[in-house]
Amino acid sequence: MPNRTLQDIFDNDTLSLLDVSVSKSTRLTEESIWFSILNEVTQFKRANGYLPSPNSQAIHEAKLGTRFQNILSKPDLIETLRPYDTDLLLPSTEVVESTPSGPSSIESLFSSSLLAVDDPIFQINPLYEMTTKSQSTNENMAKRKPCKDFATFKPIFVAIQHDLNADIRKTEPISKIAEIKAGQAFILSGLIAYVAEVGEKYEHRKGHHNAKTRIIFSNGMESDLLLRSFGAALYKDSSARAITGESLGPLFRGIDDEKVTGYVYVLRSLSTNPDIYKHRHYLHKIGVTKTTVKNRISHAAKDPTYLLADVEIVAEFALYNFNPHVTEQLLHKFFQTAQADLCIKDRFGNDVKPREWFFIPFDEIRKAVSYISDNTILDYVYDFVEAKIVKANKLN
Repeated sequence: MPNRTLQDIFDNDTLSLLDVSVSKSTRLTEESIWFSILNEVTQFKRANGYLPSPNSQAIHEAKLGTRFQNILSKPDLIETLRPYDTDLLLPSTEVVESTPSGPSSIESLFSSSLLAVDDPIFQINPLYEMTTKSQSTNENMAKRKPCKDFATFKPIFVAIQHDLNADIRKTEPISKIAEIKAGQAFILSGLIAYVAEVGEKYEHRKGHHNAKTRIIFSNGMESDLLLRSFGAALYKDSSARAITGESLGPLFRGIDDEKVTGYVYVLRSLSTNPDIYKHRHYLHKIGVTKTTVKNRISHAAKDPTYLLADVEIVAEFALYNFNPHVTEQLLHKFFQTAQADLCIKDRFGNDVKPREWFFIPFDEIRKAVSYISDNTILDYVYDFVEAKIVKANKLN
C-alpha cells in the first residue's frame, strides 16, 4: 500500500475531524470598558446622590471613584464618552469665548432654535432607554437617601466598630436571610448596614413573606428596602458579612415610654497602694450597670477590676431609655486617650489589666454624660493635654 501524503489525509477527512473554527475573542474593547465605568458611576450617583470618592473608606466606592478620576484626567476620553453621559457627569472641555445674552421677550424665547423638536438635545440615547428600563423593572426597589436623624444612630455604629476592633464582635457568612430582625447589623458594599426597623410581614406570594425595612448605613444614608430585596442585596455581594453579637437598639427608644434602663457610675478607689493613692483625686472608674451600683461594687475588695480595694461612689446617673451597653462603649471610646494603663496581680498571682479606669477630672465626666443625654456628644472630643472636653473642630 503506497504511503499517504498529508494532502490525502485532508482530502479524505470524512468525519471533519480536522475542521477547526477560530473562536471569537470575548475580550472587551478599551472603549467599552470605559463606558461600563461611566455607566456604573451614573448608577452610583442616582442611588446615593453624590459622585463616588476615591478617598472613601468603602472599598467599592473608592475603586469606582479612582476609575472615574482616571476618565476625568483624559480630555480625549471625555469627548469619546460624552454621547453616553446621560446625567451630564463629565466636565466640558470647550473654551467658552463669550456669554450669550438671554432672550429679550417671551416671543423670542419660543421662537428660539433651542426649542426645535429635531434638535439632538431632545433625542433619547438608546443606551439610556435600556438603562432606565432595567432600573424600573422592580417598582419596590428603594433608593438610598440621607438619614435625617443619623445622629441618633451614629453611637450604634461607633459601638459596633469598637466591638469589631476589640474582637468583641465577629463577622461571619450570612445565613437565614428570612429571619433578619431589627437590631441586627451587616457589612454590605463595604459599609455597616444597621436594621433599624422591620415592619409587619405580609404574604408576598404563596409560601413567601415580605416586609418593609428601614436600613441605616454607616455613611449617613438610609434605605427602605423590602426585606427580601435587602436579603437579595446581601446574597449578591460576595463580600457581605453578618456582624455577630446581641442586637443593638437605638441609644434611646422613645420618650413616650420613659423608664430607667441602667445607671452610669463613677467610682474612686480607696486603695492604700501608693501608686494608686497619689492619683485618687482624678483617677476614676467609669461603668454602666443595669442593677444598682451598690450591688455592683459589693465585692470590690476581692475583684481585680476594682483594684482589689474598696471604692467610693462619686456619682451615679440614671439612664432613661438609653441602651446601657452602647452608653458604656461610647463613654470609654470618648475618653480612650485618658485611659489608665494599670496592671495588678489577682489572688492567684496572675497579671490583670483593668480597662475602665481613666485619669479624668470628675466635672468632665459629668459633662460627657449630659452631652450623651442631649445627643450632642459627637460634637465634642476630650483633649487629654488640657484635661477637658472641647468642641471637635477646635482640636483640629
